[in-house]
Amino acid sequence: MAGVFVSYRRDDSQGFAGRLADDLTDILGDEAVFRDIEIPVGSDFTDVLHRAIAASDALLVVIGRGWVQRGPGGYGDRLFEPTDWVRTEIEAALAQRKHLVPVLTGGARMPAADELPQSIRQLCVLQAAELTDRHWDEEVELLADRLRTLCPGLDTATGTVTRPVHHRGESPADVMRDIGERLLDEVVHRRRPRITPPAMPPTLTARVLGAMGRGLRRVVVTALLVAAVYIGLRLFGDDEVLRGLDRFEARLLVGWERLQQYLARR
Repeated sequence: MAGVFVSYRRDDSQGFAGRLADDLTDILGDEAVFRDIEIPVGSDFTDVLHRAIAASDALLVVIGRGWVQRGPGGYGDRLFEPTDWVRTEIEAALAQRKHLVPVLTGGARMPAADELPQSIRQLCVLQAAELTDRHWDEEVELLADRLRTLCPGLDTATGTVTRPVHHRGESPADVMRDIGERLLDEVVHRRRPRITPPAMPPTLTARVLGAMGRGLRRVVVTALLVAAVYIGLRLFGDDEVLRGLDRFEARLLVGWERLQQYLARR
């Protein structure tokens, strides 16, 4: 899933945000950047956004000239509306202690403290990155370098998101899979049935049903073991392990939604 979440207001900086996300994807890797166009049709928008932020290391707040302007009809500042998505994304990132980086585009300025709700006022004291048409490529490269410094998980060599290092450099998913395989192997060896010569050769149907039964039992045992390991990691894992699990879950969710879309088109 994403390493960097791009937050923007559609009627303010959608073009800048799309260009920035595409360029960062070229620099950091296909799975390192997330924005809301990746949310599958029919998905719970709120749920996917919160999962994506949880799986990200940093939130880029793209700010254009109209970022703090009044909402439709001129009734009140949008950021002070409880249902404003931009405010919700920033609040979620702050609550999860993600890195926040304001990104000024189109000649925008940083908003003043009194232009922001109290819940996101911390944004105005953060050092902003500025992107201009004249020096766009150089400034995006500088922003990518800054993100690598803030988020060591962004691999500078391969352009991919690396996972937190645990046992022998394995990710939480690798650790969970390895433990599950070892436990399964132990159970299979301890409960290996004794083979006795049959009184008469089994029929083809009996052999097929027997193989299916053994396969089903192995699947059930594997699922139970993986579930037990997963619960253990959730209960006793440190922050790095929990962030790894969040990324893994977010990837599974997006992958499942895309599979459903593919099957629906068949």
